[in-house]
This record gives sequence, C-alpha cells and structure tokens, in this order.
Amino acid sequence: MAGTSAVPIACSNIGSGGRLSCCYANDQNNAICEDLFGGSSFLANGCLTGNCINDCSPRKLYNSTLQEASMGTGQRPIAKYMACANIPSIAGYINQNVLSSNITNSIQGFISAHTTDESLRNVTSAVTDCISSTCRASRNSKSCYTDYCSPVRLLRNNTSPDLEAINTCLNTLCGGGVKYLPWADADIIGIGVFISYVMQLIFIGCLWLGFLIFAIRQRKNRQPQRPPNPGEHYKIGTNLLSSFHASQCFFSATLMIASLNYGIYTPSMLVTFLLIPLATNSILPIIFAYLLLLYHKNSSTGTTLLTLTVYVLSSVVYWSLYTQVIPLGNSITTEEIYQNFRFKLSAIPACGGFSGLSICDVNRVSSPALFNAGNASMRLKVITPMIWGYSTLILLILLVYQVHRWRAGKGERKWDTKNMVWLYWCSTVLFLACGGMQLNILWIAEELHMIDPKGWTFGQIVAVTVWIPPLLEYSYCEVKEVIRDWRGKRGGSEEQKNS
Repeated sequence: MAGTSAVPIACSNIGSGGRLSCCYANDQNNAICEDLFGGSSFLANGCLTGNCINDCSPRKLYNSTLQEASMGTGQRPIAKYMACANIPSIAGYINQNVLSSNITNSIQGFISAHTTDESLRNVTSAVTDCISSTCRASRNSKSCYTDYCSPVRLLRNNTSPDLEAINTCLNTLCGGGVKYLPWADADIIGIGVFISYVMQLIFIGCLWLGFLIFAIRQRKNRQPQRPPNPGEHYKIGTNLLSSFHASQCFFSATLMIASLNYGIYTPSMLVTFLLIPLATNSILPIIFAYLLLLYHKNSSTGTTLLTLTVYVLSSVVYWSLYTQVIPLGNSITTEEIYQNFRFKLSAIPACGGFSGLSICDVNRVSSPALFNAGNASMRLKVITPMIWGYSTLILLILLVYQVHRWRAGKGERKWDTKNMVWLYWCSTVLFLACGGMQLNILWIAEELHMIDPKGWTFGQIVAVTVWIPPLLEYSYCEVKEVIRDWRGKRGGSEEQKNS
C-alpha cells in the first residue's frame, strides 16, 4: 500500500484551505516530519485515549459540540480528524519497517504494529463516508459530491484514503458557505409551507379590509329612520371568517403538537430559528380572527375553546424555545449562534448524528452569514415577545368581555357604542402592524437560506391548498347570491312589463 515514496507517511493542514504539508519516507528528518512527530505529536493531540483506532469511530470523530466555542477551543475535531486520516498510511509504513526511530517512538502506543485490515477499513470509512455523505446531502451536491467528494475519489484503496483528494474535498466543502449546506426540513419550512404561513397572514388582512370597506359603505348608506340591514353578502363574509378561523386553528394546532415532539427542549439554534416564527404565527392571526368574529357576532363557545387550545399549545412551544434565545448576544456570541445553526442543519447519520462541517476551520465562515444569524437572533429576541404580548393582552380582554357577558346573561354583544368601535379599529390596526412584524420574522428562513425554492414536493402543494376549502365555499355562496339577485331583478322587471 505504501511501498512508494509518493505516498506520504502523514500530512498536516488537511482542509485548512491550502496545500498539504507532508512527511515522506525518503526524507524523514526534514522540518515537516519534525513538526508532525517531534515533541507533542499530532497523534497525542488527536487520540486522547491513546487508542487511535477506537477514537476514529464516526460518533467520536465528528462530535460537533467539541467544535463550538462554548464547549472548547474549536480545534479538537480538527485534530482528531487529522490523526484519523493519517492512521492507515502510518500503519502501512509500520508493517514495512521503514520508519525512523524518532517517528517509531512517537507513534508507539497509539497505533499497533498488528493493526488488522478490517480496522483500517473502518478508519478509512469513518474519514471518507461522512464528508462524502455531507456533500451528497448538500443543496449543490453535483459540484461537491460528483466533482470532488465521491467515495471513488477519496479512496486510494479499500484500506487507505487519498489525503490529497480529502484535502481538495474539504477545501471545497468548508469554503463553499451555504451552497454546501442541506436545505432545512421541508415539512417545517419548505417553499409550500412557507407560502402557506404568509398566505395565512395575508388572508386575515384581506378579511379585515373587506369588513372595513363594508363598514364604510354602511356608514355612507345609513338612513336615520331605518336600522341598518347588513345583507346576505355580509353574512357570507362572516361565514368565510368563521371557516377560515377553524381551518387555521386545526392547521396551527397540528403544527404545535408536532413541534412538541421536535426536540424543542434540547438547545438548538436550528430548531429555534425554525419553530419560534411558527409559534408566533400560530398565535397572532388566530387571536386577530377571534377578535373579528366577536365583533361581527359570529363566535360561539366552541370557537372560544378552540382558540384557547391553540393559544396554549403555541405559547408552550414559544416559551420553551424563547428561553434559549434570552442569552443570545450576551453570553452566546454571533459566531456560536451560527456554528450551532449550521452544525445542526448539516448533521447526518453517516457522521454519527453530528456534522461533517465540525472538522472545518471555524474562522472560514463568511461575514454575511454571521451577520444574518446575529441579526435574526436579535429579531427573535426583541420582536417576538411584542407579538406574543400584544396578542395575549387582546385575548385576555376578549375573554374578560365574554365572561362578563355570559355572567350578565346578555344574549347580544353590544359592540356598537362609539368608544367600543374606536377601540376595535385601533386594536385591529395594531394587529396589522404586528402582522408586518410577523412577516419579518418569517423571512428569517429566507435570509438564512433554509428554503429550497424549487422543492415543490407533494407535501408542499398540500400545504398551500389547505386554505382553498374556505375560499371555495365563499365563492360558491357569492355566486349563488349573485344568481339569486339577478333572478329577483329579472322577475321584478317582467312583472312591471306585464302590469
């Protein structure tokens, strides 16, 4: 395997962004060999237990928590990977008895002279499968996996990796920024699901605008001697609001129940960036719609209970995640935020459930990515409590009003006093402002490049169509009413002709 001087004994600077520095069998006394094997050797730094073969399993090799600054200096996985990548070549030279006494003494105790081919295959698999699978799972897998990181390119033979190829692969993977990260979980923030969240906010805004236009027209056409008659179109609109509210409650409740089982109690910036916007999006439009229903006298006890259930579920998810946001910018730096985010996003089974990016030099993360992560975390920290707090305040006021009305035995909701009307319109305008804030929070997923714009899978199409049934029902009722009005006018004109 290593019978030629073209195969290095060991190399440093693997994946550092430059060329390898290697120690070769035909020149074992040069400065590079001295740096690698003299004094505290790279094996001593990488194989902490003294058993390099055992230390090179994927779960131990790619433990990305050791890369994060809060857990260490960030160099441990890099040192471990460097040791593991060099073990097969060193083992081959041990079997040939061509190593100098200095190098032999340096590696003694770390690698056995009788290391089996099976053990070397396992080590080779550990150092190649993870980075190869990371490239294959990335959003731009062709240029990464096919051109640089496929297993056939990374292997010298079945018991030894090609260090030069690994260096090229890691330089590509570590220096590629977001294009070599995978997309986020499409079930949570795919393109269709993202559009569905935005549509939810737009629909409630359109309903509010429709009721505003109706109120203005009613005010202009009001006759002092005759009580206002809202008409059939108004009734159809309130029924649409009721159907839409039920749809969004069931949609949001399902999301929140799934979120409770998504590891929200384990610190993860990926889960935080994914689910906090969903939690507030499951509160704001629902309380807004509930306010509209109460004002337009189309709520029931069932509506109140459904609204409360979704609010409680969403608040549990929100505050469970928000406790992880509080230290951001203080005890947790922007670099740590982005490190944690990209490690969680790129974690795969081939790396023992960790991220292959943990062996990249953390200093090679781009400034725009760090800025986006820091900016996003601050928006979550500052804006989302405002959204939750205002929605909660309005909900409490509405519940107090409901309880007061039920205890007083009043069958009619007296919203039409001047002060109540002004209070209603002011509160809805503030809801619209919060809706703009919520859109800003939802946009974090796009800023962090988590959404695949071409990922229109079956589930993404279903997510968008969840709002179609209320609209179809509304369209049917409106067409039916227009036809009824047309027939009424036609019948009236025929009666006039006959008379």
